[in-house]
Amino acid sequence: MTGSKAADDVSGHPARVEVRIAVVMFALTVTAASIDAIIFLGLGRAFAAMATGNVLFLGFGLAKAGTPTARPAEALAAFTFGVATAHVVVGRLRRQGRRWLTRSLAVETTTVLVVGLVVVGTSGRRTPPEHITVLAVVLLAAAMGWRNRVMLQAGIPDMPTTVMQTTLVKALVDVMSWRPAAPHDPLLPRARRLATISGVFLGAVAGALLLHLGPGPALLCVAGLSACVTALYSRSPRLRPPDAAQTGGKH
Repeated sequence: MTGSKAADDVSGHPARVEVRIAVVMFALTVTAASIDAIIFLGLGRAFAAMATGNVLFLGFGLAKAGTPTARPAEALAAFTFGVATAHVVVGRLRRQGRRWLTRSLAVETTTVLVVGLVVVGTSGRRTPPEHITVLAVVLLAAAMGWRNRVMLQAGIPDMPTTVMQTTLVKALVDVMSWRPAAPHDPLLPRARRLATISGVFLGAVAGALLLHLGPGPALLCVAGLSACVTALYSRSPRLRPPDAAQTGGKH
């Protein structure tokens, strides 16, 4: 299929494009939740993607509630660094007209892969020693901070891939305001919200189950899924947002 024909196919079926992009965002949501599960359950009481949890842990520690604060503080600092770095890099890539979303996903995937390899190389299937654990948490939190900034730039409605509070509220409003007599209500936004909520849940379950393999192998599995999603997005023009396909913009 030629480039022009592919662009015409994309612009001619915007609903299909949005569905395919939602599937990609769903898969990314699963990976983020899986990483949080692996860190929280296997590497210490902290989160990589859910920065709100780390802020709460720091608050509990400040109130002397017996909650450790070192690991959440490290994760929050790394998350902030990841956001700041992505802000600079993504902005530069967009100004240069490069495919910033694909490259950004590749950076995140590579980071998770490297962390998994380091943990496996130093500890096999066992819990790594303290200094490797700290390194793993810091790098994964930085990767999730990077992801948050990238997804903010992508702007896919109701699919931030790392948090779900606002999406959950909107989903509940959808349920409470449902009108069977209104057949023209948009279904795709509702489906996106459901995909985000279920993606977080399924990712948490998957991460907890993968921990039976050990933290390192679990992270390698997540990196593999991320690599598949990145490759799928980068190789198929049908997965690009309609506005990008129509204007020639690159993601």
